[in-house]
Amino acid sequence: MKLKSWGPEDLKPEPAYNTTAVRVFPWDGVPEPVWGGAWVAVEPGETVTPHSHDEKEIFFVVRGSGVMRIGADEREVGFGDTIYITPEIEHDLTNTGTEQLLFLSIWWDDSDPLPIMS
Repeated sequence: MKLKSWGPEDLKPEPAYNTTAVRVFPWDGVPEPVWGGAWVAVEPGETVTPHSHDEKEIFFVVRGSGVMRIGADEREVGFGDTIYITPEIEHDLTNTGTEQLLFLSIWWDDSDPLPIMS
């Protein structure tokens, strides 16, 4: 079994997106998958810098609350919400709560299909 734990001390500033984050990979001794991922924290009152990219992406909200914007669509989000983001659509996430908003972001490129688990 391989296990890696992350804590608040592992979160580093990501100035391009106005967040603190830690990437899930690379990880010593574990092959890097065809997808990327990061634990991401947004401070109260802050907004992830609006951006778009060619990958598909999913956010899994694990703490806090906010407003997710994808294109012209805005929705309130919080613990337990899973948000799918299509490629090339500008998106951002604003922390509207009083605590840190924490989510897991997973992204992948269509040219590398996700492996099917059996």
